Amino acid sequence: MHCDHELKRYGDRRVARMPSESPRLPFGRTRTSTSILRELTSPEISEQALETLDCSHPSSMIDEFLSLLPDLLIWLEKNGRVYPWRQTTDPWRVYCSEILLQRTRGDTVETVYDDFFGQFPHDEALYSAADEEIREIIEPLGFGNQRTRTLREVAELVHVEHDGDFPDSENELKKPWRVGPYSARATLIFAFNRALSLVDSNFARVLSRFSGCELPNQPHKSDSVYRVFDGLVPSDPGLARSFNLALLDLGAMVCTPSSPHCRACPLSAGCCSSHI
Repeated sequence: MHCDHELKRYGDRRVARMPSESPRLPFGRTRTSTSILRELTSPEISEQALETLDCSHPSSMIDEFLSLLPDLLIWLEKNGRVYPWRQTTDPWRVYCSEILLQRTRGDTVETVYDDFFGQFPHDEALYSAADEEIREIIEPLGFGNQRTRTLREVAELVHVEHDGDFPDSENELKKPWRVGPYSARATLIFAFNRALSLVDSNFARVLSRFSGCELPNQPHKSDSVYRVFDGLVPSDPGLARSFNLALLDLGAMVCTPSSPHCRACPLSAGCCSSHI
């Protein structure tokens, strides 16, 4: 859902003002029912995509997943990770945080979060900074030169190309170096309340184990995998936020690459790979 946002002027800068209907932070809407979810999703899109991935019984798998999704959202409410970038809908903080999170654990990013936004609270501050100043703050995250280049291009995108008006399209947000669909879509979901889906290794692992399907080696580059999640993400922005965060945290905390904690998983009752 597109949410128009107004602009306020502070000094000589234009700053995006958030939509009046902001999501519940940090997790969004976590209480719903299977019947509501069936109305807000497009399972036929997911089923067709699963068929292209040679998954057997896609209809029953999607039906089972939707029946367990309310439990997954409640699990998120009780167990989800609370990071500072989940406590804001400010596009600058959300977008830059996604760059800081690339190939880096959230706990590590949290150690530099306050310093980074204390030094670069808006696009003009980052645009005016020297590369060494940026590298010094983000040094604990690794990939210093690459990340500095990306952040430099992020600042140029907002400050120069958009004159301080924050872009709100996936194509524009993907312009900086090494910014792909995940970072762009995450910004639109968590800053602009868009009902979109994400795909990364956590999402793909949960889907593969739950469905029993073998997914492509690079699921984030697969149109079919994206369509599976596109059909499952609820059209309500608050539920879209919780849906994405729930799958992200489940994959990171419970459905881990090795030794998954199946007994703690809210999806285990319908999972093809459950060890219970």
